[in-house]
Amino acid sequence: MNKLSCFIPIIAVACFIYCASLLKAEESFAEKILQSFPQADTDKDGVLSGDEEDAVCRRVIQRYPQMDKDGDGVLSDSEKQNLLQVASKRGRKQPAVSAGRSGAKKFNPGTFLQQLGLKSERDIEYRENTAQQRNRLDFIYPKNKIYDKAPLFIYIHGGGNTGGTKDGIYSRGALILKELTEAGVAVASIDYRLFGKGEELGFHHLFQDCKDALRFLAKNADRFGIDPNKFVTWGTSAGGSKALITALTESDFLPGEVTGAGIEHTVIGAISFYGGTTYVVEDVWKKRLEHFPARSQTKGAMLFKPSHGMSTEEIAKLVSADQYLEVDSPPILLVHGDTDPTVPIEVSTHLYKLALEKGIDIQLVEVKNAGHGFKQVEGNAASPSMTWDEAQQLVVRQVLEWIQ
Repeated sequence: MNKLSCFIPIIAVACFIYCASLLKAEESFAEKILQSFPQADTDKDGVLSGDEEDAVCRRVIQRYPQMDKDGDGVLSDSEKQNLLQVASKRGRKQPAVSAGRSGAKKFNPGTFLQQLGLKSERDIEYRENTAQQRNRLDFIYPKNKIYDKAPLFIYIHGGGNTGGTKDGIYSRGALILKELTEAGVAVASIDYRLFGKGEELGFHHLFQDCKDALRFLAKNADRFGIDPNKFVTWGTSAGGSKALITALTESDFLPGEVTGAGIEHTVIGAISFYGGTTYVVEDVWKKRLEHFPARSQTKGAMLFKPSHGMSTEEIAKLVSADQYLEVDSPPILLVHGDTDPTVPIEVSTHLYKLALEKGIDIQLVEVKNAGHGFKQVEGNAASPSMTWDEAQQLVVRQVLEWIQ
C-alpha cells in the first residue's frame, strides 16, 4: 500500500487539529500539513518538500475531487486554503484523533551528538535576533584533532525559503557529520530568516543572514579553533542556492550586522543539492512553471517583490549564483535528480555550462530516475541511481579532497 494512502482519508481531521491551535495566515500550507501529519514527510527530513506536498494534494483530489474546483488536477493556493477551511469544520466533530501522536518521542540533537562523542555549542546567536528567533547556528567541534586550525564544513538547510531548520544536519547529514568530524573537520549548521513568519523581508535578506553567519564564524575563528580560509558550504534545495552565493561572493557581500575587522573568509568549495542557480534566466525554470503554474506564480510574487528600494529585477540578479562566476571562483559540485519537477535539472546544467566556459572546476552529478530530494519518480518503477547515503559519501569524499 502507498505510504500516503493510509492517512489521506483522515487528512481533514489532521488539518483541523493543527489549524485549531496554530493556524496563522503567514504559515504555508506545507508547514500546516507537516506539523499536523508528520507521516507526509516520507523521507523524514523535517521538511515537506514540493514532491511530498504534491503527493498529498494528489491523494486529496482522488478522494475529494470537489476540492479541485477548476478541475485542472492541481490544488491552487485558494483551493488549498478552502481545503483547510473545510477540514476545520469537519474536524470539530472528531477532536480525539490528536491523542495518537501525543506520546511520540521528540528527536534531541544534543543526545544525538553525545552518542557520537561530539562536543558542540548549539543555538549560538550570530546576529541580533528578530522576532523569528532564527539567526542562530550550531557548531560541532572535530572529534579528532588533526589540524592546528580545523577546516569548517557549513550546512545550509532547504525548505522552499518558508520552512526547514538547521537541525536537518542531524538527520539528512548524519553520515557526513560523523565522518567529517572524525577526519578533523568542524561542522556548523545555520538557521536564517524565512518568509511567512511575520516579518517583512526581501529575498536578499535570507542570503544576507547566511553571509552574516559566515562572517561571524570567521570573526570568531580563534574561539572555535577553525581556519577562516578553509570553509566549505553545502546546501539542499533552497539551501543549495545559498551555499553557492555564500561561496562565490566576497566576504562583505550583502553587508549586515556582522562587520568590522576579522570578517574575511575564503570558501574553498561549494556543494549544491538540487538548488537554484539563477533567477534571471527564466527558460531554465520552464518545467517547474508547467508543473506548478499557480504555485510558481504565488511563490515568485512573494520572493521577488520589490524591497528596500530594489526592484524585482535587481533582487533576482542579486541572488543568482550565475552572476558571480569568475575564473578564480572556488570549485563547485552540483548533484541533481534528472526528473526533478520542483527545481528542474536545467537549473544546474545552466550553471555547469557557464562555469566550464570560464574554466572553473565544476562537476555535475546527475541522479537518474530521481525527483526532488532524489526521491523515486511516481510512475517510474526504476529506483534512483544514487541513495541518500551514497550522496552523503560523495560529499565527504569531495570535501576531504578539497581540503587536502
